[in-house]
Amino acid sequence: MSGAAGRTVARAALGLATCVLAVAGVVVATDGTTFPALDPPTVALAPAAASLECAAAGPYEAPARGNIGVPAGVRLCPGAARTVTAAGAVVDGWEIRGGIVVDAPDVVVRRSRVIGDGTQRFGIVTTDRGSVRIEDVTLVGDFPEAAIGGDRWSAERVEIARVTGDGAQLGERSRLRNSTVRDFVPPPGREASALVVRGSGRDVLVEDNEIDVGDGPGSAVLLDPDDAAPADEGSILIRGNVLGGGRYTVREDEPGVPSDVRISGNRFRRDAGEAPLRVSRRAVLEDNSYLDGAGLPDW
Repeated sequence: MSGAAGRTVARAALGLATCVLAVAGVVVATDGTTFPALDPPTVALAPAAASLECAAAGPYEAPARGNIGVPAGVRLCPGAARTVTAAGAVVDGWEIRGGIVVDAPDVVVRRSRVIGDGTQRFGIVTTDRGSVRIEDVTLVGDFPEAAIGGDRWSAERVEIARVTGDGAQLGERSRLRNSTVRDFVPPPGREASALVVRGSGRDVLVEDNEIDVGDGPGSAVLLDPDDAAPADEGSILIRGNVLGGGRYTVREDEPGVPSDVRISGNRFRRDAGEAPLRVSRRAVLEDNSYLDGAGLPDW
């Protein structure tokens, strides 16, 4: 065989081997996850984690200060509802129709838009095995239950708007920071609240958000846990937010009220149907006021 012919055969074999490795990598990265055939999302592997990235979105860059939701200029790849089962997976740069079920620990969902079409109860939800960090994500559309739900999730710079169910249901060890929740469109007969504390109410933080549930019987923040967590197992902290709307903007329901609730430094719009606050006398209230600085009425 001539030298030129040998080099041609070698190049062909190398190309075939590269193709096989690439396909194998995709199978590993997407195990337990549903993806469309796109040209091209890239799939990169790291130790014990899969990076499920849309190539069109480009490499991740921290968003500009004050950004909420998907950063301007980011191109998203279309995708269907999916369940993520790979621990440490990073889902970046997707427009998902339906929802995302997180069935693995330490998942990240960022720079993505989730559009509810009524087929999934939640936009993003954790299972008993799952935990997720949600960053720079927009959730809109028909989620019969809520845009975000479950335990062990944290969300920052998230936009929730024009949803049919609750904005977010916060289970144990849930966080919502630097986000907006607004413009609800519930169907007739559905009472939607912007944020609802579920589970035991253990270790929940709602901080530096703008939350407006609009008209109707719901609340911007509804404390409605199934069981009361002991006071030494983590407080419910609601602090530094701008809150508005609802019959009672912040409401705490009986029975099963959480044993350690701290509501501090919040600014309330003057648009509650009856009162800005209806909470247990055990709740700690500090430095809350209307937007103009006036004090709130006794609750």
